[in-house]
Parts: sequence; C-alpha cells; structure tokens
Amino acid sequence: MSFAISDWVQGRTKDGELIQGFITSLNERQNIASVYVVQSDHDAAVGTTVSVLSGWLKPQPAARVLDYAEPILDFIELALATRDAEWFAELTERLHEVMEKRERGNASEPVLHNRNRLGQIN
Repeated sequence: MSFAISDWVQGRTKDGELIQGFITSLNERQNIASVYVVQSDHDAAVGTTVSVLSGWLKPQPAARVLDYAEPILDFIELALATRDAEWFAELTERLHEVMEKRERGNASEPVLHNRNRLGQIN
C-alpha cells in the first residue's frame, strides 16, 4: 500500500506500540514512513516522530481524528509553532464545536492524558 505525506495512519512501531498520526516524510526505497504521533498507548511517543515500516501502517480518515479535543489541541500547537493563522482559526473553531458536543453530552470522547507543550503528563 502506498502512502503520501500528510496521510493519516495508524499502526505499530517496531517496539509494538500502537500509534495514530500523520506521515511527515517517506523513504520509498526502504519502505519506511516517518509518522508524527498524536495518540499512542505509549505516552512518551505522543508528540514525537517515529519511523515505521509502511507495511505496518493502515490508513485512517482525518475526519475521525478531528472529532476529539486532544488531537485538535496538538494541531493548534503545531499551527502556533508554524505561525499559520488561518489553520489556527480553523482548528479553534473545530475545537469549540467538539467542546459544545461534549457539554451537550453528544460526544463519546475517550479519556486521554493531558500533556503540556513538552509532551509531559500533567
């Protein structure tokens, strides 16, 4: 299966960690993708980029990721770091929609760990 940069994927690392994120670079010769991790069962991996064999990944629709507050917060940090005001505005609007759903009780968001900008659990 071939992937492109910015594709949303989920899979396992060589250490068996479950990851979800998006592809930041590809090495087609070695069949390796670099994935920016937005969710993982290994908390230290969140917010980092890991190299994974493409065969260990499967596609994941981006819309599903943007249904949860935590990944949106990660993207807001990225938008701030890249000074992308338009993307920041889009993400902030989406975050407000997700939070409104949560307050009305229409969201079934999983319990996730809070992290600060350094990726440490508070």
